[in-house]
Amino acid sequence: MREVIPYKTVPGALKALDNGGRFYNIFTKADDGTITDSEMFKAAGVVSGSDKAFLYFSLALAHLDSDQQQVIISRLSTDLRVRFLQSRPQRVEIEDFDQVAKPAQSVIVDGYPRFLEDKTRFAAFIMIPIMAGKVTTFTMIPILDRFDVYEVYSKPGLKGRKTIIATVRGSRRLEPIRTVFGGIVKKLNFEPKAESRHRHYVETLYYVRNAEQGAATGAGKSLR
Repeated sequence: MREVIPYKTVPGALKALDNGGRFYNIFTKADDGTITDSEMFKAAGVVSGSDKAFLYFSLALAHLDSDQQQVIISRLSTDLRVRFLQSRPQRVEIEDFDQVAKPAQSVIVDGYPRFLEDKTRFAAFIMIPIMAGKVTTFTMIPILDRFDVYEVYSKPGLKGRKTIIATVRGSRRLEPIRTVFGGIVKKLNFEPKAESRHRHYVETLYYVRNAEQGAATGAGKSLR
């Protein structure tokens, strides 16, 4: 999981995003007025994957106002701009998360995280692929065996409704301050007799700490 420091100005954002790509992107030029896929991938710290890059892009613009964001979006190459506007991450309120979020969806949620240490308090499972020769099968393992897991509350003081996020195992422990998370919705599984209100979790790729009120509002409409 990578921390994102949102851009503070349009010139700063354009300088970081219109970066020429990596050394092997020989046909991409820095500061040419157009932001390409390879340039966004470089800024996002990924080699490929538009869903990951769009999550980064949305969080990185979160502290700019709507007009400033539109200036930067207008600099995306035509194809990249169309794809971003069609599949940009959706902001999901924690109160609505389990009702509206769908597996494989790119989402942004914000709230107050609390680390889950006790495996007996959250006995959820996730499906992971296993290769057996040329055949791929799936098995269930406890989510706490694979990820660091947090409950994210909608209100300060760890109050209100909550949802679940998962981060890279061994990541720096998050403080219980307002934080914006960007990631991919995944399905949670429970034993037949287990009781839980959670149907999904967010496999988190990026986050913004100590987020300002209203941050990440440029990430598409809230799903309600």
